[in-house]
Amino acid sequence: MAWWVAGGLLVVTLVALGYPVLTRGSGPAGGMGGSAPPPGMGGSGGGASAVDLTTMSLEQQGTILFNRVMTSSTNGDVADVEFFLPKALIIYEQINPTDPDGLYHFALLHMVGGDYDAALEKVEEGLAQIPDYLLLLGVGAEAAIGKGDTEAAREFYTRLLSVYDTELGMSRVGYDHHQPMFPAYRAAAESFLAGG
Repeated sequence: MAWWVAGGLLVVTLVALGYPVLTRGSGPAGGMGGSAPPPGMGGSGGGASAVDLTTMSLEQQGTILFNRVMTSSTNGDVADVEFFLPKALIIYEQINPTDPDGLYHFALLHMVGGDYDAALEKVEEGLAQIPDYLLLLGVGAEAAIGKGDTEAAREFYTRLLSVYDTELGMSRVGYDHHQPMFPAYRAAAESFLAGG
């Protein structure tokens, strides 16, 4: 039950914080900005045609679609997620981010889609570069929980807590854009590990 409690805690926190926490600032792997979807980009189906994504760079498309998926996910809009998530994943495959922040975003998209194996693949790719990257450790634990792999989740969360204070002092790409996520991941880790 501990991992259900930890997962539930993080989901509640994400909804409370809202999607702006999850938007990405400019960075080396494509420079995805944290802009919200423009007005007129409607829900499933017809609304998508209100914005001509073909006139934008892949990075701009990725930003708009990522924001839309995260907004819809936190709002519980399943139809919207089902419409925009495949498009976001296609764009991210084309962008192919290689930095930990970009891989964190890619992993989050896979998490929304319930593809925990794909999320973990992106997590491990990023951790191969920066083994203590807190955001990847957090989403890695959540992906492991989604798979029912409590041992892997325990390893991710234990590692997250052991490097937490040190990592917060680092100027990692993406850390400045996701500050509210750190206490959320720490709380989830502490809850999970306290549950035995």
